[in-house]
Amino acid sequence: MRKEYTNNDVYDFLAEECKHTHALWKEFGKGILSHVSDPDFWNSLTEHLDCFRVCEECGHPMIEGYVVDGCDTYCSKECLHKHITEDEFNAHYDNGEGNTYWTTWYEDSLSYNIDTNR
Repeated sequence: MRKEYTNNDVYDFLAEECKHTHALWKEFGKGILSHVSDPDFWNSLTEHLDCFRVCEECGHPMIEGYVVDGCDTYCSKECLHKHITEDEFNAHYDNGEGNTYWTTWYEDSLSYNIDTNR
């Protein structure tokens, strides 16, 4: 059975992704954990890697989360519901036909394998 990724895995994931792009690893990789609370850093890294997004509410990087109206991203229901109610989310979701949904951004990456024995 495949273990689901969580946002708790994002730092290891991004460090691994940066290793595969030498210039990114040289610029960002070794100090990636020093930027835990730096939304500007994470937003700049999204320009180089399409495997994650940054939460609009708390500023943390995420590899899975909510998208509202095709652009705003939130890492958790707590962050999401500070901007939109569950009923509003469901109305925008429109049975999967809308631009509001939950998704993952890491699936196109072939380099990251989670340790399922944790």
